[in-house]
Amino acid sequence: MARSRHSQDNFLQRFSLKFAPSLVSQAEIIDLCGIVSGLSQLNVYQEELFAMTSQRLREVAPQLDARQVSLMANAFVKAGHLDMELFQRLLKQALRQLSKFTAKDAAVMLNAFSQVPDFQVKEWDDTFLDENTRELKTTLEALALRLPDLLPKADLHSLALILNAFAQLQFVQKDLLDLMSQELLLNEEKLTPRQLAMVLNAIARLQLHEPRLIELLSSVVRSGAHALDPQGLCLVANASAKLQLGLETFQVLFVRIPKLLSRFSGRHLAMLCHAWAKAHIHNDDLFELLILPLASHAARLEAHEAGLPCWSMYSD
Repeated sequence: MARSRHSQDNFLQRFSLKFAPSLVSQAEIIDLCGIVSGLSQLNVYQEELFAMTSQRLREVAPQLDARQVSLMANAFVKAGHLDMELFQRLLKQALRQLSKFTAKDAAVMLNAFSQVPDFQVKEWDDTFLDENTRELKTTLEALALRLPDLLPKADLHSLALILNAFAQLQFVQKDLLDLMSQELLLNEEKLTPRQLAMVLNAIARLQLHEPRLIELLSSVVRSGAHALDPQGLCLVANASAKLQLGLETFQVLFVRIPKLLSRFSGRHLAMLCHAWAKAHIHNDDLFELLILPLASHAARLEAHEAGLPCWSMYSD
């Protein structure tokens, strides 16, 4: 059902409430992981079931293989069931299984853990870390040594996820980032709109100013802006401002805005205003286009979000 994206809500609710809990204690590890991963991909969450499964996985964590470690990290984060004790044990098992990791396994695990609030730190110095983040740092450092062997075989989606995860975690190792830049330049696959947004945003956050890569991405933005969704357009616009991709790029992005206008949230509108102002590109047509939608969303904006358009119009 998860692979085919075929969801039957009534069946899945009965399955997760009445049937699956009876399987948790006796299920083989491969079956247990399959159940949890499948439910998370189908956006089915039942707190008692995930709590029972988490307890069982903590017990059997030393038996998980590399793929199972990454899938369980992804499943629990996607479901919003943030069991830090389980994550600690998954990180320890990831170290044991590191030699078996593929680029995809690493990408899935890193992408999951980069979304855990307790793993968001501003400084990776040991004096500022707690037990959870120390364990994560140990795993990240070991994985950084393993990645050079994995990256040549990585597909573009895995590269994008890994780069974005390092940006989210603000984990910077220059040699590794340079290597990832080279892999992106050598990769013959075409970036999807989602991957473009992730990669450009990550490069901007990491301040990775590799001229050839930035020129390549600028070209991709100009040729692929017509396919960006609202979130992707906002991410690309703000990253383009940070990377100073210039007037031509913003002219192409502006053409996409009227077609997405009805789909923008208040936060999206605020981000767009901020991007143009940060890029120091004057565009009266942009603010005339956005002023009415902004007014309609104003009551629902957070203080910071409301401040962005005001600052942007003042600076412009």
